[in-house]
Amino acid sequence: MFAPTVQDIAICVLLYALHLLLKRSQQSLPLPPGPPADPLFGHLRKIPSIGAERLYLQWGREYDSDVIHVSVLGQPIIVLNSLQATVDLLDKRGAIYSGRPQFAFFDMLGWYECLLMIGSQQPSFSIHRRLMQNYFAKADAPRFAALQTHEARKLAKGIVEHPERWQECLNMYSTGIIMQLITGHEIKTLDDVHLQIANDVCMTMNSGGTAGATGVDLFPLLRYLPSWCDPSGSTGFVRKWRHAIRNMYDVPYERVQADVKAGTAQPSLMLAAMQEMDAQEEGVDTLTEERIKGLCATSWAGGADTTFDTLTTFVFGIVNYPDVQARARAELDRVVGPDRMPDFADRDNLPYVERVMYESFRFWPVTPLGPPHKSTEDDMYNGMFIPKGSLVLFNAFAMTHDESVYADPWRFDPDRYLPREEGGRGEPLPATQFGFGRRVCPGRVVGETNIFIAIATMLHVLAIEKAKDAAGNEITVDPETAKYTTGLTSHPETVLCNIVPTSERAKGLAMAYHSE
Repeated sequence: MFAPTVQDIAICVLLYALHLLLKRSQQSLPLPPGPPADPLFGHLRKIPSIGAERLYLQWGREYDSDVIHVSVLGQPIIVLNSLQATVDLLDKRGAIYSGRPQFAFFDMLGWYECLLMIGSQQPSFSIHRRLMQNYFAKADAPRFAALQTHEARKLAKGIVEHPERWQECLNMYSTGIIMQLITGHEIKTLDDVHLQIANDVCMTMNSGGTAGATGVDLFPLLRYLPSWCDPSGSTGFVRKWRHAIRNMYDVPYERVQADVKAGTAQPSLMLAAMQEMDAQEEGVDTLTEERIKGLCATSWAGGADTTFDTLTTFVFGIVNYPDVQARARAELDRVVGPDRMPDFADRDNLPYVERVMYESFRFWPVTPLGPPHKSTEDDMYNGMFIPKGSLVLFNAFAMTHDESVYADPWRFDPDRYLPREEGGRGEPLPATQFGFGRRVCPGRVVGETNIFIAIATMLHVLAIEKAKDAAGNEITVDPETAKYTTGLTSHPETVLCNIVPTSERAKGLAMAYHSE
């Protein structure tokens, strides 16, 4: 039996003393800078429910720091306004910054067993992440190419047929790809039931409020009171829209179950998960029906909604720049030609279209203020103390609109990424669109290719023109003062435009694609 010696005990005491000394030295460091706080409410009355990302950027400038500290009702919040600070903490120190706080609002909506919301210590997190990484692995991304190009061509045809319903066509494209990947079901019409579910879920994600900052998140007691007791309206919103999340969980699962019984099930993420569940050893419940539903709800929400948001921002950003469209179209004409649609084999020869895609990511991030991470240990960074239990937000808006990084950030300018020696400004590609650390999107490769082929296809045959008022004058919307949806994801609230074929030949090319 082991018996510790005096030397062993002395070493343990010394190590413990060093641990306490280090902890004390950390706690003696100052918190990151921030504005004066109210002694009772902290910064609650200073942080707006809409546009907090812009205020955080302003405070960062005022206090000359890319990391700032605020508090709400005693809860410390650390805001990261630069890519460097975000990578240093969420990527390089991901082991202590990958937790998630408890979101009362999303829990009430029914977002449980969901990778977007659950903490990294819960079993579902590792199960979901493993299944998604395996299914959406980078090496396997080319196997989705045929599906993506088919859906992109269906998108172009849909807009030509229904130009006034172009946003519905974007929703059909975004939802159509992810539905085939997770259930094997193809969406063929704008009346498909899955599109209504997607619309409802989009409403909850874009209009429910900022993650962690709704009334019920700040005052959890509200969840147990009648909705009329909640002046913020968050509990009333939950009661109105909870059905949307439940439908997202149940409807796809029931469809695949029915397909399996009928012997018509197509390869999909859900089918693979069901087969793994059936193959589990008796008594093992690593995979359950509810976990599979949560897995696929995560994929649906994370894939469809962000694709729709990015493509909406693409249209919103580029409508004011016919010269950008003309350059992209000239590149497509040169590489692809007038007699076919672009495909992924063309991508390496379409650098300008690629830069248009990256500018769409940057122009208005789908998550202007990233969902909160939670620190699980005390930490120090650049001489500042970050307490255990802090909510840590990465400010994607600050990173993509910092004028010291991106000149004239409200200008849609794909050439900003060109190296200086090629006539550009050598500005960095945006890096916020798929998250950071252990929370990075496992489907990011598929997500990016979804965006690329849609943009390339639309620019090849469609012109995005400014809308006109009753007098026939073009309407120009200033993106800096425009309104954007506020929620877990975001996009411009109103996009005024007309989308038309670039020519009769382009119209014929778009209409030539049916159900290949």
